[in-house]
Amino acid sequence: MRDLEGDLSLLQRVAEFLPIEQLEKSHTVKAVSRAWRTAARRALTRGRWKPLRTLEGCRELICSDASYVDPEARRALKRAAQEAWALYPGEVMLFLLDCVPTYLLKFKFLSLVVESSKQGFGSIVVALEKSLQLERHHINATLLLLGHWVRQAMPGSFPPGSSNNLYVFSECFATSDWLGDALGRWADLALAVKVVNVMIWFRSEVWLPRLDDLARSMSVNWADSGKRARFVALLAERQAQEDADPFYATLYLPESPAETIA
Repeated sequence: MRDLEGDLSLLQRVAEFLPIEQLEKSHTVKAVSRAWRTAARRALTRGRWKPLRTLEGCRELICSDASYVDPEARRALKRAAQEAWALYPGEVMLFLLDCVPTYLLKFKFLSLVVESSKQGFGSIVVALEKSLQLERHHINATLLLLGHWVRQAMPGSFPPGSSNNLYVFSECFATSDWLGDALGRWADLALAVKVVNVMIWFRSEVWLPRLDDLARSMSVNWADSGKRARFVALLAERQAQEDADPFYATLYLPESPAETIA
């Protein structure tokens, strides 16, 4: 790495390929040398990650619930939000989860970057993969976030009079046009299976699908047949274990029962 230090512009381009968290923390790239610290700073403020840092600079405005916002400031925020989301939605979602305190403010921001539609829902699900991989958000909390977003952005999507809980959300989302298609866009297949395993814990007397059948129906539109086969096989394996031992299903508990009801 030190062989590159004579060319700062080249060093910056190398730094831009690193995850943003490695550029921000003092004990990673910045600890190598002064040249790498400079390259990391330039990558954050001038290079690839500049739109995200610009967005982070708008944190006070994003977290404000003021009734009046200067129109030019609002337009600048929208430009920054859309540019950052188009380039790296996973990092933008991490910023929302870590820095924006309420559902209302999160959804207000998301209205700037996604449509109030199933396509917009799918974009949000895809962006959430990184936060779950880094274990910065629990699956239960993620499903609740998605459920509340749908309730606010797409009124009428859930049965009339239904509650805001994971029993309702899991049953409604366990289809190809809701979570199924979006999970098919995740790179981490094991994580997609884990999400379905958590949803299945919220089966009820009126919604009691077999896991192998559910896996096939949720992945029916996946273009990658090999990926779909692995997804179905993993959930079919668990179904076989449940068939052999009905108590096996009780081993899969939500990550935090307190998060099951909003």
